[in-house]
Amino acid sequence: MRPQWILLSNSLTSFNKMVEEFAEGVSDVRTKKALKKLCEQWVKIINQQNEFDKLVEPIAAIDIKLPFEGNDFAEMWKTYKEYLLEDYNIQIGSRRQNIILSRLRKYSGNNQQRAIEMLELFIANGYKSMFKPTDKQLTGEEPSKTEEHSDFNITKPTNQV
Repeated sequence: MRPQWILLSNSLTSFNKMVEEFAEGVSDVRTKKALKKLCEQWVKIINQQNEFDKLVEPIAAIDIKLPFEGNDFAEMWKTYKEYLLEDYNIQIGSRRQNIILSRLRKYSGNNQQRAIEMLELFIANGYKSMFKPTDKQLTGEEPSKTEEHSDFNITKPTNQV
């Protein structure tokens, strides 16, 4: 979508230059009046384009810092993100991912296998939030916390644009 948006933006910029050149050459009053209305509408279109541009690419992503090396954790993290997107339509931005990964490292006691088991638990139980489960919750000997008692909710705030 980004390449098409750039083409459209460039076309609007080019058209804007043509309108400005045309406006400089207009001398009769009636055409100037009509041109004023046209320019007012054009300003609205440019403002809408600028607002939409923020949605097309609001900010550049940063590098994701996985807390554990190796393919096992990386694959599980990918699976967890796909689960959130598939089940809850939650896409996690890069800054949020880094914070969640930092919390996951802390919750797991810096233990890669425990972190993987935690992600498996969250997926298996349909959680979209993250919390620090007990050993018994990870082994299935004790019921897991409910969604309402989660310590860290990763859903987007409702007031976000």
